[in-house]
Amino acid sequence: MKSPFETWLSEKKFSNNVFQMFTESIACYKNGAYRASLHFSYLSFLTSIKELINRTVKPNNINQEKWDAVINKIQINEAWEKAVFSELTNKHSGIFNISDDIRDQIKYWRDRRNDCAHYRDNEIEAHHTESFWSFLKSNLPKITIEGGKENLLNKFSDHFNPTYKPVNADFSHLVEEIDDTVEQNDLTDFWQQLINRTDIYGFLFHHDNIALKIVNRVFELCCTNTKENLADFLIKRQNDLTVITYYPNSIKNFNYSPKQIREIWRLRIWNDKYNAFSNYATLLDHELIPQDEINEANQFVIDHCTGYRPQDERTHKILKSNGFGDALFQRAIVKDRLQDWYKFVQPRADLLTYYVEKYPLEQETVEVLCDMYTRTKYDHWLGDRVRKLFIDNPEKKAEFHLIANNNHYKIPEEVD
Repeated sequence: MKSPFETWLSEKKFSNNVFQMFTESIACYKNGAYRASLHFSYLSFLTSIKELINRTVKPNNINQEKWDAVINKIQINEAWEKAVFSELTNKHSGIFNISDDIRDQIKYWRDRRNDCAHYRDNEIEAHHTESFWSFLKSNLPKITIEGGKENLLNKFSDHFNPTYKPVNADFSHLVEEIDDTVEQNDLTDFWQQLINRTDIYGFLFHHDNIALKIVNRVFELCCTNTKENLADFLIKRQNDLTVITYYPNSIKNFNYSPKQIREIWRLRIWNDKYNAFSNYATLLDHELIPQDEINEANQFVIDHCTGYRPQDERTHKILKSNGFGDALFQRAIVKDRLQDWYKFVQPRADLLTYYVEKYPLEQETVEVLCDMYTRTKYDHWLGDRVRKLFIDNPEKKAEFHLIANNNHYKIPEEVD
């Protein structure tokens, strides 16, 4: 079983170099080598900060000469550790936007590192390593470069400017910087600005929208706290369902309550009726609707879907496996027998044609359809759609004729 620190480590997406050093630290800890464990963890920490500096564009408040000097120092094997520590703890440096309390704690852990490296008299026990890991989990996200958020936003803007980068250039490395560059209390503002800079279609209403792709990549690559913050931001903006429409698996990031789930299928999915079935299927696929509520939900969807039908095979398979076809058969064929042509059948002509096309034909369905064409008043929208379906799908027409002939139903000339 993973320890809390190992879980945190797996979520942070460190470079392979840093990850391996932390792994060595954990191995040493588990084997009782606590000095080595703390020493490796401290070096892992400083290395992660060194990498942060290396990949950051110069902050606006730092002059070029100063920045170049820092970059040069951290490239020197004998000097990099001292240079990184100096910039972290010097509040006049201007590079790191951190509190004095964090600076003091870094100094404390530097002293403990020296206890390990020089084997001083101070004892180093398991709790020292555990405390340092707690320090990292609490404070590493807060150690950001001054102006880092703005610099990262600029890097996103440049990346998606075709003058500087190809249209399909990978941007994963920029998303991976969010965890270490943007403080938790700045994330909401960061999302707002990032969307404003990359949302060229009107937020997330187009499958090629860059903002939509960034959101999905954040859910794939960032740590739990960052993903939770983004999910809350999207829910408050009422943009969560649009994300789910294009990336159904992203629904697991939203942690909806049972109340929110009912609100989605009873109210919110109908704001976008074209994708209502897809989003409803996603709720079913992720088992977010309790088993004893599925029949109620199916009936509700049937009663409220007008003018649209399921659009893709994924949606159809999920609906079918959750009894949607059976519910539609009971409502339209058994209960109504397509009699309420104006209020019920006509607004659902596409949905009913979908049922005839995608589900095996029941004897009663064939009987009702044969009867429908003989009535003085029936929904010609449905009649025309079924007739066209049989023209385009000879196998379905043959299935219909076989059942009709076996039961001696008179086949209407419209579908003969």
